[in-house]
Amino acid sequence: MILSAVSARLAFAAAALLLLAPGPPIYPGAKRDTPQALIEKSSGVEASATYVTADPFEAVDSFYRAHGAEDTGARRISAGSKRALYFFADSKSDVLLLWPANSSTDKTSIVISKE
Repeated sequence: MILSAVSARLAFAAAALLLLAPGPPIYPGAKRDTPQALIEKSSGVEASATYVTADPFEAVDSFYRAHGAEDTGARRISAGSKRALYFFADSKSDVLLLWPANSSTDKTSIVISKE
């Protein structure tokens, strides 16, 4: 019972941090796709949120390239999918951009995660 209360408080604190603490910018016009998720990791709790936009991957990629530091090793571009990862050290956040051509939608996904 005590462990459940502690877990709930930890989850609430992580959610509040994602909402209140400065973090990476949200791409203009992007819409929230899924509710905020809390993922327990060995280093603590990580909060993440997913947004989507109908804008092309290249436009979203250009926006985050102007604001964050890219992990060039994570970049994958092919005819079937596109992926890029950007870090925001000041807020201990990262932004993962995904565009799968073979999914049910042709939208660019933006996954924002924060420690």
